[in-house]
Amino acid sequence: MKILMVDDSPQRLKPLIERVEALGLAREDIVLAQCAMDARALLQETQFDLLLLDICLPRRAEDTPADASSLELLEDVIEGEDLIPPRHILCLTAHDSSAASVSEKFRQHTWAIVRYAADTDEWIGQITNSVAWLIKSGAVTEPRRHAIDLAIVTALRDPEFEAVLKNGWTWSPAEPLDDVNFIQKTTFESGGRTFSVCAATAPRMGMVSTALLSAKIIAELRPRVLVMTGICAGVPGKVKMGDVLLADPSWDYQSGKRVKDKKVTQFSISPHQLDIAEDIRSRVDQIGADKAFLRHTLDAWRGEAPGEFGVKIGPVASGSAVLADGEALEEIKRQKRDLIGIEMEVYGLYAAARAASSPRPSAFALKSVCDFADPDKKDAMQKFAAYTSTSVMTELFERFGADLLRS
Repeated sequence: MKILMVDDSPQRLKPLIERVEALGLAREDIVLAQCAMDARALLQETQFDLLLLDICLPRRAEDTPADASSLELLEDVIEGEDLIPPRHILCLTAHDSSAASVSEKFRQHTWAIVRYAADTDEWIGQITNSVAWLIKSGAVTEPRRHAIDLAIVTALRDPEFEAVLKNGWTWSPAEPLDDVNFIQKTTFESGGRTFSVCAATAPRMGMVSTALLSAKIIAELRPRVLVMTGICAGVPGKVKMGDVLLADPSWDYQSGKRVKDKKVTQFSISPHQLDIAEDIRSRVDQIGADKAFLRHTLDAWRGEAPGEFGVKIGPVASGSAVLADGEALEEIKRQKRDLIGIEMEVYGLYAAARAASSPRPSAFALKSVCDFADPDKKDAMQKFAAYTSTSVMTELFERFGADLLRS
C-alpha cells in the first residue's frame, strides 16, 4: 500500500506516520510532499492508494499557503488527464475559515474531511482507521477497476429505452443484471478503438427508482461514464420543443423542510446541486454547434416533429411529480433564474454516481424537451424528444468516446 501525504507542516505528521507504520506499512511506502507542485510530480508517476491532502497548501515551496492551491490540485486529480487518481482521498484542515470556504467542493470529491487539532489525536485515529479499513477490505491488493465503458439509463421503456435500442448500434438480447433488472449490451467504435456499452431502463419513473438502478449498475459493472437519455419539460422562452438539454447542474427542487410562518405552513427549499465534468460539457457544446449534424438528425426522423432543434446546457431541476399546471414552474425558477428544464430522475442518477465507491463514474444526462409543464401538456412529441436525445448521445460518444472513455 502506498500513501501520499501532502502538507506544508510535515512535522505535525510525525505521530500519524508512526501510527500508520504500526499497522504494518513500510516507511518507504509513506511519501511526503510539502507543496502542490511536488504532489503533482509524484501523482504523475505513481498510483497511490490514499492521498492525504491539506486543504491549505502553497503552490510552490516558497509560496504562501492558500486554499486555491489545494482546490486546484484536487480538481486536476479528479478531472485532469495528467495525474494518476489515487484510490481514496482524505482532506486535512486546521483552519475553520478554510473548511468553510472550500469544504463543499472537497466534501463532494473526497472520502472525508479530517479536522486537525494539536491538543488531541482524534484526527490521527480517524486517518489510521481509514488506512486499516483499506488494508482489511483488500482494496489495496485488489483494486477495483472499470468493467464497462459506458452505461445508459432511461426512466421509460417507451419511448426512451426503445429509442436507445434503435440508435444504430447492434444490441444483444436482454440479460439479468440481478433478480429484478435486465440490461442489454453492445459495442461501438471511436478513434479506432472499441468500447463496451450496457443499457437499462428503470422499473418506474422517479429519482428513487433511477438512483437504485444506477447504484446497482455502478456496483456490478463499474462503468467509466453513466449517462441518462430521455424526455423532459422545458422552460418557455429558454428552450424550444425538441431541444436536447444537458443538465448542469441538477438538484431536487423539493428538498428542504416544512416551516410555519405567520400561521402559514410552507416548504423551505434547500437544494443540493450536482454538476458535471468540464470535458463532457465542452464536447456536448461542440455537438450543439454542429448545425450539419443537427440538420441531418432532423431529416432522418420519420414522424411528427416541431421543426429545428438545438442543444442547450444549463440547470435542470428534478422532482417527484409530473408538472402540468404552469404555476409550479414559476416557483422552481425562483431557485435558479437560468433554469432551462424540469424532469423527474436526473438528480437521482447524479447522486448515485457521486456517492459511489472508487472507481467512481462520470455522470451526465441529455434529455429532450417534449412539453412545457403547462395545461397544454401533450404526449405527441415524446417519441421525437427521445429520438433527439439518443441521437445526440450517440454522436457524442462516436465522435469523442476515445477522449471521454479514456483509461
